[in-house]
Amino acid sequence: MFNRLNRALQQALDPSKASPQNRQPTVESLLPGDVVSLWDGGDHVVQAALDCSEELNGRETAWRWNLLDEGKVLENTPEGTVLYERTVIVHQASAEFETLTSDADQGGALKAFEARVRQGTAARNPTHFTYEGKEYRVVSTGIFGAQPVGQAGFPNVDVWRDINPSNPGDNVYFELEPTDEVPATESGSEVLGIWTSHIALLFGRPLRPADIQAIYPRAEQEGQPR
Repeated sequence: MFNRLNRALQQALDPSKASPQNRQPTVESLLPGDVVSLWDGGDHVVQAALDCSEELNGRETAWRWNLLDEGKVLENTPEGTVLYERTVIVHQASAEFETLTSDADQGGALKAFEARVRQGTAARNPTHFTYEGKEYRVVSTGIFGAQPVGQAGFPNVDVWRDINPSNPGDNVYFELEPTDEVPATESGSEVLGIWTSHIALLFGRPLRPADIQAIYPRAEQEGQPR
């Protein structure tokens, strides 16, 4: 960290010494090794970056998931940026996993929601899921493709390591919304589920531009690939 700050100070004092190859990362272009400084959450190193996309009705939507240290995930989408501050793994053998993934006639929340979407009744007949004593509505589901950025493979972390890079149909995401009002500034106002082998439930909050104080590039001078 001191080397990084020293380089930044030298370049500020003498811009002519700045390398033309130095990256100036943004939240849209983070790479493993970059550091994100949050005004109320300290500094976090990007452990892995995944470029993701979904094609629906001939239209593609792209976003990026950045896995930070301390188990946090920074999501950047066309709609904005979300910081997921807590991740819980729902294992295949658990009752919660079955409640989410079973067939609709067995009470499976995700397939029941998808059936109601096809029937045009999802808004009038919401699908609920209870976790840790709190009730949530299923508000969207989908499948996604993903490719690691700036690294050879997927991070060796539950759920993330099992993303199928060649078959998006094996990678499911879903979004949950608390039925009780949660302020947007509180973690848990945004809930994301990622289902590959097990399910990762991510609890977070949207970020405003001012919430990210600074982004520092990884040490390109030390031989790391661009």
